[in-house]
Amino acid sequence: MFESITKFFKNWKKKENKNDNNSRDTAKERLHLVLMQDRANVSADFLELMKQEIIEVIKKYIDVDESAIDVRLTNKENSDGTNGAPALYANIPILNIKNEARKVNIKEQNKEETVETKEEINKKEEKEIEEKKEEEAEEKVEQAEIIIEEAKAEKQEEVKEEQEETKSKEEIKSENN
Repeated sequence: MFESITKFFKNWKKKENKNDNNSRDTAKERLHLVLMQDRANVSADFLELMKQEIIEVIKKYIDVDESAIDVRLTNKENSDGTNGAPALYANIPILNIKNEARKVNIKEQNKEETVETKEEINKKEEKEIEEKKEEEAEEKVEQAEIIIEEAKAEKQEEVKEEQEETKSKEEIKSENN
């Protein structure tokens, strides 16, 4: 697009010095440019403004070679070789990616790592809770075993006392007889 505009102005200057054949070519180029802009519904000023805004946005993240930037409006070719819809073509040479852009990428990676770390912490906490529950269950089992042992000992004591009482009663009976 910009090449067409540039050619237009170059040809317009040369038009004064050349014959009618050149003026016909210039008119043809101008008509081609006007048709292309009309199809895209874009003025040259609007296209230049759009180019500058695109460059400003890109310059936030990368260093570019502004002298070699090529943004133009072209006609996209259809599969049958005819001219199709207009297309915006941008060739922007990259010199370097800025550190801020890299930092953003690193921050995103750190966020992912933080999420993973939170998940690991949650798993560890769940494991600790399960281990505590198991320990509590083991303590309850031990307490129950102690209670059972104590109950057995008491029962044995009672049985002994009953046996001794029975023996005493039998001895008393046998002495009385």
